[in-house]
Formats: sequence, structure tokens, C-alpha cells
Amino acid sequence: MSAEEIQKQMNDLYYWDARVLQFNCNCFADEIELLYQDEDFDVVYRFIGCYKFVFDHDKGYNKDFPVKEMSIPQIPYFLQSVEVGEATEEDTSFFTCKINMFPLDVEIWCKDIKIAKQPR
Repeated sequence: MSAEEIQKQMNDLYYWDARVLQFNCNCFADEIELLYQDEDFDVVYRFIGCYKFVFDHDKGYNKDFPVKEMSIPQIPYFLQSVEVGEATEEDTSFFTCKINMFPLDVEIWCKDIKIAKQPR
């Protein structure tokens, strides 16, 4: 699948302003999962075979209350933009994904991206 096809899948699920419920880094950042809430179901992005993971949390955003203790309506992360591209470095091809879910910006380089709807 190409970056354009993945971007189309993401756009067709209309992620804009969706509340992010989970953002997990697993297996020493080899797999990263983002789960967001849609009206009728949840959507999961799985980034597989990750090589680069950069996150930048807004330093002015107050983190006095632990996110793990928040109820779903209190979670402050909403998808604003998701941009999928492709890059080659040292003769290796990667998918790139830049995600803005203010107050958090993320960049991921990986070998594959899977998108799935799942029931609540």
C-alpha cells in the first residue's frame, strides 16, 4: 500500500477533532498504537517496524493531573492533522507520519501502517 492510499483510508474515516483514547509505545518502540474514538466505533492506527519516534508535548500545557487517572471526557488529546508520507534513508524506504493532537505533536517513521475499526 502506498502513502497516498493510507492517507485516503485515514481521511475517509474522518479523524478530525476525534478524541484520542490511547497512544501506546510497545516492544521498545517497534510498534506504536493510536486509538481514537469515533461516533459508532473506535479506530486504531498501528505503526509497525518503527525506526524513529519523536514526540513534542507543549511545554505550556499543565500536566498537574496524571492522564492515566483521567476519565474519557477529561482526556485533552484530539486529532487535528495526520500526514502520511514516504522517505528513503540509507537505501531503506519508510512511511512517515506526522500527527498533531494538541497538546502533543508526534513524528513516526515505520515500515508499515495498519488501520482498523473496532467495536467498543
